[in-house]
Amino acid sequence: MRPRVLLTSVFKPFGIDNIYSRKDSKIELYHNQLTKFQGIFSLRQFHDTFGLHVIANNIEAPTIVLDFPTLERFRKEVKKGYDIIGIGSIMPNFQKVKRMVEEAREISPNSKIVLGGFCATIPDLEKMVDVDYICVGEGISFMRDLLGLPSEFKFKNPDVFSQQVEIFGVPILRLRQPEIIPGLGCSYGCDFCSVTHFFGRRHIKFYKTGRELFEEVLRIERRFHTNVMGFLGEDNFLLDLKRANELRKCVIDSGKAFNFFIFSSADLIVKFGIRQLAEMGVGTIWIGRESKFADYKKNENINMADLVDELRSYGIRTILSSILLLDQHTRENIEKDIDDHLACRPTISQFAFYSPTPKTPLYDRMNEEGRILTAIPFEEWHAFKQPWFIHPEFNLKEAEKVQEHAYQRDFLELGPWIMRFIEAEYNGWLNLKDSYPLLQGRAEVIAKNMWIYRILLLATEHLAPTEKIKGMCRELREKIEGSFGSATIFERAVARGLQITGRLREFRTRHWGDALQPRTRVKYYNC
Repeated sequence: MRPRVLLTSVFKPFGIDNIYSRKDSKIELYHNQLTKFQGIFSLRQFHDTFGLHVIANNIEAPTIVLDFPTLERFRKEVKKGYDIIGIGSIMPNFQKVKRMVEEAREISPNSKIVLGGFCATIPDLEKMVDVDYICVGEGISFMRDLLGLPSEFKFKNPDVFSQQVEIFGVPILRLRQPEIIPGLGCSYGCDFCSVTHFFGRRHIKFYKTGRELFEEVLRIERRFHTNVMGFLGEDNFLLDLKRANELRKCVIDSGKAFNFFIFSSADLIVKFGIRQLAEMGVGTIWIGRESKFADYKKNENINMADLVDELRSYGIRTILSSILLLDQHTRENIEKDIDDHLACRPTISQFAFYSPTPKTPLYDRMNEEGRILTAIPFEEWHAFKQPWFIHPEFNLKEAEKVQEHAYQRDFLELGPWIMRFIEAEYNGWLNLKDSYPLLQGRAEVIAKNMWIYRILLLATEHLAPTEKIKGMCRELREKIEGSFGSATIFERAVARGLQITGRLREFRTRHWGDALQPRTRVKYYNC
């Protein structure tokens, strides 16, 4: 009889202050670290626990994946009796992991317990939680070996997605972005990067050719009825330029239009070519700018502002990530670093603290220097409130204020992300509408959304917190109306409706907070 496997995320609720969680650590990529401090303009979105589904879909064993159960729902599932219970988590959820392990031991003492995810990198973890196995690195091979399955396997991407749940205070139902996991990791080895070192500085490719990846793109398109999808797992998708170019050729030959989200380093974007990215169908790209005071080779001799501007000219939105609290940062120069980031005018910004997480060279160095603040609990090791190490210039409260200041400047000087998103789309349309047929097709796809953009800009203008932002929205809307016609009565009415829901969301947030909880999802594999 084949072993039965339960794979689970940690339990909810999230984003509340108790022993298990923190109010400032919501389980939302955008609202907690990308569109932070943008209030009602922030995109509210939850992601499946992709790693668990990837493992489940690639082991020949009856497996159930629990995404975001309550503690009671977890207990109920454990009572069914599983041979293996796998828990995936990040470090800020350590106390939840500890509680779940204790519950599993009591309810199902014969089950083998596996702990994976970044939580597994905590030093001396085996002394703190009673688990049988700790998995650091790629989980499919680990689980296949544990189950006695052959090491060779043909990768199968699970049907996973990101779920948009709210914007402008409006609940969104069934607006999903499917995700493909082409591979894992990055070989560049930046000292702070937990991902690259978690996977041993390897670029693990599940799809080895562009043709294989394109076939999965077509399957996902049919399955979810959308051409918008993300490539997650690989922190540097363009590491394999041959595969990327083959994918581009497949897209061109198909005559289809896609909108891909990818991660890439600046040097490889330049090497591959921005026009080629547009031809491949890239709509959004995440780039690590890091800092003008850092010497990461991936950004050597790159003019980041020019790069972001050229990407925008092709309608490609950028998420630009910068580091705060490098050792080189002082009270005098950190503002200049923020200035340089804002001068790039990205669609979305991330300002993360230099984060010494276990298994990284940065952690090892700071630990040797006695700079890790071990009294700070793991629940606060998330890089988006206060650091957990000693900085030569900033204390913890000062660091928190610097980060908040950077995000506030980004919002108040560049405007809400949704306005910048639309600006990149409009610039792309303007520059590509008279291009060659392939990129004219991209411009035509953008043009179909302009009526929606008029609504969103009107709503943003109504809700904007400052006259400057109102003016920026108005100016962009007038440009779009000059090209596509004025907003209709219907569009203006919808925009007013969004103004009302936005104000109601502000009221709810002011009196009851803004934490949202992901729904519990149960998925069966090989059952």
